[in-house]
Amino acid sequence: MMRMWKRSTLIGFALAIAVAAASALSACGGGGGGSPVATSAPVVSTGTMTKGSVIVNGVRFEDTLANIHPDDTGKVFLPSDLKDGMTVKVRGEINDDRVTGRALEIEVENEVRGTVTAVGTDSFTVLGQTVFVDGGTVFANVAGIGGLVAGTSAVEVHGQRDAAGNIRATRVELLAGPGAVVDEVRGVVAGKDASPGPGTFSIGGGTFTYDAGTVIVGGVAFNNGDLVEIHLDAGTTRANRIELEDAEDAEFEPAEGEEFEVEGFVTGLAGNTFSVNGQAVSLKAGTRFEAGLPADLANDVRVEAEGHMVAGVLVADKITFKDSVRMETNATAASATSVTAFGKTVFITGTTDTSGATLPITAGTGVRIRAFLNNDNTTFTATRIDTLSGPVAADQQILQGTVSSFNAAARTLVIFGLTVDASGVPASEVQNDDDVIITFDQFFGAITLNRTFVKARGWFSGSTLTANKIELE
Repeated sequence: MMRMWKRSTLIGFALAIAVAAASALSACGGGGGGSPVATSAPVVSTGTMTKGSVIVNGVRFEDTLANIHPDDTGKVFLPSDLKDGMTVKVRGEINDDRVTGRALEIEVENEVRGTVTAVGTDSFTVLGQTVFVDGGTVFANVAGIGGLVAGTSAVEVHGQRDAAGNIRATRVELLAGPGAVVDEVRGVVAGKDASPGPGTFSIGGGTFTYDAGTVIVGGVAFNNGDLVEIHLDAGTTRANRIELEDAEDAEFEPAEGEEFEVEGFVTGLAGNTFSVNGQAVSLKAGTRFEAGLPADLANDVRVEAEGHMVAGVLVADKITFKDSVRMETNATAASATSVTAFGKTVFITGTTDTSGATLPITAGTGVRIRAFLNNDNTTFTATRIDTLSGPVAADQQILQGTVSSFNAAARTLVIFGLTVDASGVPASEVQNDDDVIITFDQFFGAITLNRTFVKARGWFSGSTLTANKIELE
């Protein structure tokens, strides 16, 4: 069978001493002796955070000693001010376990803040920016998109830009109301016409003006292609302040050879190069892929790129696909907005790629789905759906995702609430991520809960996939 998927502001000297002292005390361990000392390396990481200290790109950063602030302001944030779904930049250290670290500097970056001007079923508009929401969007102070009112609701939006310049929201927070906050947009400049002004330029779908009175922070001018943050006069499109982000956030620019992690949507894909959240990324011969294959790379696919900086380019050691759920099965129910696969509801939104699907999808149709788990931990949102030329054979249904629990003795594991019974898998059909046959002990010994990806193929009934093949991804 053809293989389908694989894998600053600088903090003060006193703080640095405090961090070093804390590390030394930790290493001493109270004088017990004999234990190996954990090592760490400097890292810059940017992406969507979840609470638990600060978890970004799968790393739990201890934030007790971090200097935390929103954007480039001098306002001080406490760790309790950090919320799920916020976009953050972290400068700190990552431990050799690759899942823990220490944050020294954290900056919170929203993508747009202003008054909603239009509301749709799964998108809304603010300051000319189209904002898409889905099951992964965190809503604060409002139940959902249905609670937003055009002309009344003021919001702060966190997220990443897709290839079309739209914002895919990870957090939408309802604020006090129009006029209560500074209107603000972050994005890449396009269509700039004159300098030093007056003139116009665009970010996303919004057009803004500037003039000789506009303050340029981080340089004497701004140009097309610059990543900027603009502040607007209340109720207008005039930028009174334009901040060049690369200059303003110099402390978050990784040094040559330093480790860097960035999360976002692939844009500008051309061969082995592309951008993620404005950062140039290049693949190399040894780049590893998790939860997908190189062939899965495409514009608007959400990934995490990890590697080291070389002449301003992130040379990727690893690419992890954020739409880590893969299903190949037959739809048991379908509508214009969802399909049911493996007994799970998979939503189709305005950002789902249906270019490979014959619509409308009907029950019994063979489907290949890429998706991510929604915040309810029960349903999914499809990033891509393809319809197949015929139904999937009963013993060829495929489920791929992270393992949440397993029983090595019984040879069972759980992926997104579905049980995979591998007790009947032939020894020749147990493989690692290089297609090499391994033992069951090796297979289960390699699993780290909620991190290891597994692909299982077999028969599905009820909530159990009876596997005839299992693979580490």
